[in-house]
Amino acid sequence: MKNKNKIVLKNKNQIIQLFSIVRVLTVAFLLFSTTALFAEEETVVVGQVLNRADKTPIQQVNIYFKNSTQVVQSNEEGYFVIRTTGNYNTLIFSCVGFKQEQIKLKPGQSVGIDVQLEEDNTLLQEVFVIPGANPAMELMKRVQLMKKVNDVTRQQQFKAKSTEQNLVLLSKINQRQWSKKFFDQLKKGNITKFDSTLVVPLYMDECCYEQTIKEKKQLSKEIFSSPEVGKKIVEGLVGELSAELNFYDNVVTVFGKSMVSPLSNVGNAYYDYYLADSLQTTSGKQYEIHFRTKNAKNLAFNGTMHIDSASLALTRIEAELPIQANINYIHNLRISEKFIEQSTKRWTRQSEDMALNMNFELLADSLHSRPEIFVKRTAAYQSVDSTLSQSAGFAQSNYSKETLDDKLKDLNNTPLLRMAKWIADVMFTGYMQVGKIDIGKVEQIIRVTDLEGLRLTLPLRTNENLWKNVSLGGYVGYGFRNQSVKYSGMAQFKLAGEKRRVLGLNYTNDYRRVDYNYNDYLFRENPLILGDADISSSVLAMKSGVKMSERKELTLSFVNEWNSGIESTFFLRSNQMLANLSMPMTLNGVAVANSLQQQSAIFSTRFSFGERTYDDHMQRIYISNKKPVIYSTLEVGKYQFGNKLGNYGKIIGAVRQFVKLDVGQLNYIAEAGLILGNVPYPLLQVPPGSETGGYSTFQYNMMNYMEYAADKYLNLHSELVLNGLIMNQIPLIKELNLREMCSFNLAYGSLNTSHKSQLDYPGYMNPLDKPYMEVGIGFTNILHLFTFQSVWRLTDLNHPGATPWGIRGCLNLNL
Repeated sequence: MKNKNKIVLKNKNQIIQLFSIVRVLTVAFLLFSTTALFAEEETVVVGQVLNRADKTPIQQVNIYFKNSTQVVQSNEEGYFVIRTTGNYNTLIFSCVGFKQEQIKLKPGQSVGIDVQLEEDNTLLQEVFVIPGANPAMELMKRVQLMKKVNDVTRQQQFKAKSTEQNLVLLSKINQRQWSKKFFDQLKKGNITKFDSTLVVPLYMDECCYEQTIKEKKQLSKEIFSSPEVGKKIVEGLVGELSAELNFYDNVVTVFGKSMVSPLSNVGNAYYDYYLADSLQTTSGKQYEIHFRTKNAKNLAFNGTMHIDSASLALTRIEAELPIQANINYIHNLRISEKFIEQSTKRWTRQSEDMALNMNFELLADSLHSRPEIFVKRTAAYQSVDSTLSQSAGFAQSNYSKETLDDKLKDLNNTPLLRMAKWIADVMFTGYMQVGKIDIGKVEQIIRVTDLEGLRLTLPLRTNENLWKNVSLGGYVGYGFRNQSVKYSGMAQFKLAGEKRRVLGLNYTNDYRRVDYNYNDYLFRENPLILGDADISSSVLAMKSGVKMSERKELTLSFVNEWNSGIESTFFLRSNQMLANLSMPMTLNGVAVANSLQQQSAIFSTRFSFGERTYDDHMQRIYISNKKPVIYSTLEVGKYQFGNKLGNYGKIIGAVRQFVKLDVGQLNYIAEAGLILGNVPYPLLQVPPGSETGGYSTFQYNMMNYMEYAADKYLNLHSELVLNGLIMNQIPLIKELNLREMCSFNLAYGSLNTSHKSQLDYPGYMNPLDKPYMEVGIGFTNILHLFTFQSVWRLTDLNHPGATPWGIRGCLNLNL
């Protein structure tokens, strides 16, 4: 060690280093003050290992005294403790990808140190003879070129069976290594050592699948001790439970987050590769390659993989996400896969293992500051012709499934589990369960509009605890400004059978936004979105809702599930829209009606691909995946106002997709439609505008309400969210885990002038006869909660009330 005792504060990095050293020395002092009483000649060293280049902690560094056999490893934050009673005076630090470091010590002393390792590239020159080239990089280029050949899951003849086990537990203790301790006990069958005050099981299942290149078909499923709502709790808190762990893909997806695979075509931009060894195995020669992320903030792994020298196929991989990665709540993410060589000389997946921890302050109380969720997922693969073996123990424990199930049953009904269920219910369904009644939708409870002022609403519905196949509900709301009471009532009945079929009847007497779209099903699939004035669009946006009109609606609906990917809904609706200043009904400037009466029949079909769903009594929740969701809608109807009658038709198609990219995620919705016949303006297509400071992916953030109308139209909403591609490179700023984002929205169409023969257009409504465009750039994951964008409107800046630029934000809970 050089100048270890001399500290000069030249910059912020050295100040941070000083605090780290002080923390280490404090721990060392407390430790050594007690151990010195019992071991006068014992040498104890405690410290932290950092990367000299960027001062990030280095884990899994081998630390040992020279000429001794005792070895310890640094933990995920680079900390270590090593002790010996031998007469050793040299401590060695060794890690693949770094130069070895030696520290001289005086035997019998207790010290705290801060060690910095310098990066190094281990070269095996006998493998490649290209002068000056990194052999690992040359090998990885060849591996990447062979990915399509070696990924057997992409071959037309691929068939396999798998047994997958999921174990999800909720811990109330704040110990960084609790999950490892728990699983060690679980493997030994000593789960009783963890009582119900520490661990609550949320979900356990075992599924058997048959897989081909086209589909993954479930053969059987067994759920164990978790309550029926266990999976809903987990997915309501953390997202989709399933993971796509194929390292041959460019990204590996866990809980909807895309992480760059070390085999990615752009892996060279994210990883440093080190050729560590060449191994002779029973199947032939293999290369051992170590990989490290170039930037610990990126969603990229550290780990080791083995490559078959003949086929350049992956034979084994172990990967771990750095603790500093730009991801919320998740830590200790570890993934391993093993492959086996078949007679065809192809390497197929044999086993898969994933484990991670997630901390959730949302579940915290006065005794448990950071409750944690532990997720363990294992999978075993076999050929399609073989019989899937049923293991005697679950998740590699010594207990049978039945015995383990009995041991976990008593842990279900705890206060923390009830809290987790309550939070998950709100996030997942929009309702709060109180016994046999649900309160909600929660967005309806409070809102502020120019017409009503402050409005309080009590929304209720019965749940399955009262009647399994029937739900009754509605709401009553009171506006303090106009002293008006508005209400709604509904009844739903679920028909018997395996497939979902629900009959519903609803009557509503209430105020809605004048541009409310009854056919915007994709937008309203999110259970926390109403598409109308609510708590988020008024109270949280700190702006009163404007342009409201009174409606009286009677709707009969029937939902029919054709198969797992197709379902249709049929509506019969009678709707009375009452005229007011926001929805005038005049012709040539003269009032011609007090209301518009509309009757319509609507047939809408939803298409999805491999998407999972969750049925919460009568409500269906969709767990989205990376594949598109498509809606087709046909509507026919008639209208009457004053002495005018007319007929019309609508044809609408919409698609939504969340596309996983190496650098982040692209979200988009595209919609196109056509209106047949001449209709009064309330029945035209009105692009969803916004007159609040709120930001939404699926609305036009700088467009006013009812600013445009069209009878032929194409709408596009798109948003690109990056994983901190730029912010992760900036010192100090990178610690904020900001993620860049940009958006582009387009609306284009046409409007036939013949519609003006029905009713005058309001003064603020314009034909959509040229493209409306807006772009935005900003950041998400601000304090893990907020999104803000600077949005520019590019067209029609001369319209009354048009704002060319604005800051738009929203609350957005991200992983």
